[in-house]
Amino acid sequence: MTDLKTAGAGRVIGIDLARCAALISMFIAHGAPGGGPGGVLNLSEFLTAPLFAFLLGAGAFFSSQRMSFPALFASSVVRAIVLVAVGLYIGTWGAQVDIVLEYLGLLSLLMAPLVFLPSWALAALAVGTWWFAASARTYFQAQAIQASLEGSYAAYLYEWMFTGHNYQVFTLLTYACLGAVIASLIERWGVWGDVALALLGSLATGALFWYSRFAVAEFVPYTSSRLEIAFSLAACLATVGWCCLLARAVAGREHLAGVPVAAGRMTLSLYVLQIAVLALYSNYAPAYGLHASDNSWAMMFGLILGALLFAWVWQRLLGQTFLRRGPLETPLAWISGRG
Repeated sequence: MTDLKTAGAGRVIGIDLARCAALISMFIAHGAPGGGPGGVLNLSEFLTAPLFAFLLGAGAFFSSQRMSFPALFASSVVRAIVLVAVGLYIGTWGAQVDIVLEYLGLLSLLMAPLVFLPSWALAALAVGTWWFAASARTYFQAQAIQASLEGSYAAYLYEWMFTGHNYQVFTLLTYACLGAVIASLIERWGVWGDVALALLGSLATGALFWYSRFAVAEFVPYTSSRLEIAFSLAACLATVGWCCLLARAVAGREHLAGVPVAAGRMTLSLYVLQIAVLALYSNYAPAYGLHASDNSWAMMFGLILGALLFAWVWQRLLGQTFLRRGPLETPLAWISGRG
């Protein structure tokens, strides 16, 4: 049986490793020029945003264990405002990606009160959003179009909540709620729970992918279909399970996973840096005769290696200072009361 110290270390480091996995998945989704062998790289499109949402829910649960409801809610309001503001700003840079920060900001605000619900209520809410995600997206489409034509700010709310082209907070709630549920279980179930999570998540991912070959003509992401959400959720469970097992394997020797852990702890900074790189390429590369698309193997590997290198250098130089969280994470922690 795993002692509390090991379980706690596994929990924290496992979540950081999963955040790094989400980053790498994002770089593949934004940079890969093709699907790779058997289209395996296309799976990043199903995993990235759901995994970020799943981990946001897990993080909200861990915060609720050390913060009161008023403190967590006030902190989440500030964080939501910052994420939305940063997302809107970097969206003007011209990168060829759909910015996710606004959606995650609103999601973090919603999860602040929800995370205090009992696990069964969170699970029920996850089932409800999973079942009605596609219907809600269709139902609110007319209202979103009308609000946009009228120039109403409500158009932003409709888009972020229900009708976004690639992301919808209503859909992401499924992953965030279950992320909070799994986080509550990780604290109690020990290593065998992680083993079960990794194996069952992997088996479910494979089974749903096999089923998709017969159930739909073409299995594509960002549709909010029940099959897509179930598949993405299974992939999230598998990823978190394997990352928690890896964290337990390096318990007491955390330096072995130092670089990915450091990257996982500064996902906001690395996300913004990625957008800056992609925007610079899109704005200036064509003038030098380079391809207008930012998708290339060089870009994909450059983003992955560049992010890991940046995290390593930051921790080496500033890891023992008040800036250890990251260039954007540090001021955000201060102003949101989590410093």
